[in-house]
Amino acid sequence: MALEVIAMEGPEARVSDHVARLIATCSRGWERFFADHDDHQAPRFVPSVPERVWAVLAEVTRRQLPPTRVFCEWGSGFGTATCLAALLGYEAYGLEIDAELVRLSRAIARRLGIRVQMLCTSLFPAGYAAYAGVDGAALVTPASVRDHHDTAEAREPLHYDGMEIAIADIGVFFAYPWPEERALMRQLFEVVAREGAILVVYHTDTDIRVFRKVEGEGELEDPRAHWNRP
Repeated sequence: MALEVIAMEGPEARVSDHVARLIATCSRGWERFFADHDDHQAPRFVPSVPERVWAVLAEVTRRQLPPTRVFCEWGSGFGTATCLAALLGYEAYGLEIDAELVRLSRAIARRLGIRVQMLCTSLFPAGYAAYAGVDGAALVTPASVRDHHDTAEAREPLHYDGMEIAIADIGVFFAYPWPEERALMRQLFEVVAREGAILVVYHTDTDIRVFRKVEGEGELEDPRAHWNRP
């Protein structure tokens, strides 16, 4: 399979009062969190600009790019993107390994009456892992690839712990990785996602990229296809 880069052109999406309230609530939440934790206690976390995330997700949705209306955020933190997806009509899941962030994100969603599922689990399904590769790059490796794919278990649909649906049912993935993890996110997406699924990767506040899994090999890169805003 290959990754096709989707050109994202369009105006910034209008932020409704409900969306603005969500953004404000999440912003206050992470400000309090970091005020209460020192650098050794807090996980590595840099918030995105939620209005830009909303604009891209709204454009992806308006163009009916995802094959399903199921959304999954890899490393959901305070759950902002997951909640934004729910407001756009998705069945929305957030995956976060830090238990305290999961607890806080669930509390925010309940307070705002937004139906999401925040799961305290890894973004790697069973049989997959990450390791430091060449030049410090992070790579994803299915455990014992050849043997794994020859087993009856391997023929079962992949699942995340706590998620009733299969990973193949997810239509949109979202990630805001550290620069050294960007290749890992694309590799993981290419390995576990269904054909036609969409990956939205937040590189910087002015550079958000959208990929689609298609038949072929490699990455179909188009430098004009990045969501760049001043």
